[in-house]
Amino acid sequence: MAVSTNELAILAIVLLVTAVAFYANGTRRAPLPPGPRGIPFLGNMFQFNVIRPYPQYLKWAQKYGPVFSIKLGSQRIIVLSTSEAADELFVTRNKLYSSREPSHVGSDLLSDQQWMVLMPHGREWKVCRTYLPASTVRAHLLAALRWLCVVINQIVKKSVHGSLGPSPSKQTRKMQDLECRVMLHDLLCHGETSITEEFVEGPHGKVPERHWFSIIRRYTTSLMMTLVYGRRIHRIVENPELHKVYHMMSNFTHVSQPGRYLVDALPILRWLPDIMAPWRAEGKRMHEWEMGFWGKLFADSRTAFLNGTGLNGFVQSYLSARAEAGLEDLPGKGATEDGAGWMRDKLITYTAVSIIEAGSDTTSTAVFSFVLLMLSNPDALRRAKEEMGAVVGSSRMPGWEDEDRLPWLKACIKETLRRAPPLPLGISHMADEDDIYNGYLIPKGSAPERFYNPDGKLNWASGPDTHNRDHYISGWGRRFCPGKYVSEASMFIVLSRLIWAFDFYAASDPQTGKAKLPNVNNVDTFTDGLVTAPKIYPVGFKPRSEKHAEMIKASYRDVQNDWQSMGLAGDER
Repeated sequence: MAVSTNELAILAIVLLVTAVAFYANGTRRAPLPPGPRGIPFLGNMFQFNVIRPYPQYLKWAQKYGPVFSIKLGSQRIIVLSTSEAADELFVTRNKLYSSREPSHVGSDLLSDQQWMVLMPHGREWKVCRTYLPASTVRAHLLAALRWLCVVINQIVKKSVHGSLGPSPSKQTRKMQDLECRVMLHDLLCHGETSITEEFVEGPHGKVPERHWFSIIRRYTTSLMMTLVYGRRIHRIVENPELHKVYHMMSNFTHVSQPGRYLVDALPILRWLPDIMAPWRAEGKRMHEWEMGFWGKLFADSRTAFLNGTGLNGFVQSYLSARAEAGLEDLPGKGATEDGAGWMRDKLITYTAVSIIEAGSDTTSTAVFSFVLLMLSNPDALRRAKEEMGAVVGSSRMPGWEDEDRLPWLKACIKETLRRAPPLPLGISHMADEDDIYNGYLIPKGSAPERFYNPDGKLNWASGPDTHNRDHYISGWGRRFCPGKYVSEASMFIVLSRLIWAFDFYAASDPQTGKAKLPNVNNVDTFTDGLVTAPKIYPVGFKPRSEKHAEMIKASYRDVQNDWQSMGLAGDER
């Protein structure tokens, strides 16, 4: 955690005020969960890496038990390291634990309190997630996007939660199928490029354009951009838009981590003047930079709507429904105060960002981890190929109808999500009231974080059913991620076709001849922040046969005709 000279200079004053607040708490009706001893008033903030806390959390869980507590300044964090504890608090007692701990830089400054995932459990969050009045909704979609019509209608009628649920998410499969075919062609052309050329990851996790990571990222981002804005990401090289999306996602995952900024741990610092608050200028600068991108996307979509031009997506369809309710012009942030609760322009913009993020960054991260884990376990990879050959063969590509007949592949995907979850800690919930769990006090305003032991054994599926889960990447209770259905469908179609199409392999050590792979058990293999992805590593892709290669090429040519008939941009390579 970076602490500036100005922050240290005023620390003495803060300590005095914090001491008063500390002693004003009085006696408690139950003890806090155990935890490491911290520094007076500052707590444990300098005892671990706040950008990568889970390795230390594991050590503390082994020492203090499944529920322990730490302190970051005035912020109390309760760490839950078992599914039983998380289910009890986040599901059974979800009324108390569905809010979010305010993040001054990540929420107030970076997103102007409009990012849905960071919102408290209040009216605006419910407007973003739950139902809008169906009587005000009518679809205005182009004939060329008839296959997307059901999805867009569901988005407008039911906002984010309804649009990404199990039934509506199946309507996105046409787009997932087409974009996946483009991805296979890109990997076929890529071949050994990531092995024969030297690539270096840039700042903020920037992936080189010609690295195979960029091919997967294009797939996930194009899919979600089409759903939200009606526009594809049709180019990889010399396409700053694609890489800017991930730069902004990296910003979010770093600045929103609890403890990242001293001001989040010591809220009194928010009263400092600008000259003594460098985080304020940083947050505002990032917000302006992001709105230059996301705000322009919204403005372009709104202009297209007003002009009756362009392709439909969530944003244009929502604007159409809002206009029919007599609210064509609704600038500002938040939602209207009437019973309908229509989103204003800025809230629409950030809700769109939330949908894109839900299906882009975490899905691509899971694909990178799957490939790394499979290459690190060649027997599991061999068995997946044998299963694919027996079920699908070489005369067609796998589809969703094969999902139940590929149990080993599904098990490997689930094991990837358990072993290398894209969000190891998820996003903290916040206690709205004092509560008691197993004899321990969870104070009002504390932030229980979910954390799993990666070596533990879980025997459930993906939720939200608490009794049938194998992993927890989609969260709990009222904060359960509605995008999980779209994400799971993407992971299956991408990874099943990857196994079907290619013999993928790691670079070889020139001296030993052994595969040269990052160590999956080393935390330095993964990036920091809320979302932890493997850092770039080289992989080669060879078609399993000439027949496979010809099918991929022919399919790519056919997809270009589909894009044209839909009025979407064709691929440029």
